Amino acid sequence: MAIVYGAAFSSTDLTAKAPGTSHDAGERSFRNVFDFATNGGGGTVNTPKIAIVREGSCIKGFRVSSDVNCSGINFTIGTIADPVKYCAAFAGPAANAQVIPTVKIPMQAMDPLARPEEIYLFPSGNMPAAGTLVAFTSATHR
Repeated sequence: MAIVYGAAFSSTDLTAKAPGTSHDAGERSFRNVFDFATNGGGGTVNTPKIAIVREGSCIKGFRVSSDVNCSGINFTIGTIADPVKYCAAFAGPAANAQVIPTVKIPMQAMDPLARPEEIYLFPSGNMPAAGTLVAFTSATHR
């Protein structure tokens, strides 16, 4: 059976260290809170900005929580240019619950960002008129 090294290790330089985004990577967390009564809930479809992730970072995951039922709304996570870049459509959280959407495999294997990136939560419909939504983004950095 052959040893497979993957992208983090080397078959020619066994002392080579894995990049900081892959091994013992520091983690940055981003949290943004949206009060639907004052931050775009109700009659329109608004797009919450959930994070601005710096260059040199790799996206690790997301969590979306709410104290009101958002399960009838499908969400995607991405950028303005690519609304499904990180996460394809997933149902929002039920009241007092959280959802951990699956990050697309190519984004889990991504190279570090070359420049800062604004990340958004794209809803398929109107947000509730009252309540709170909390979005967490985590990323590793070199």
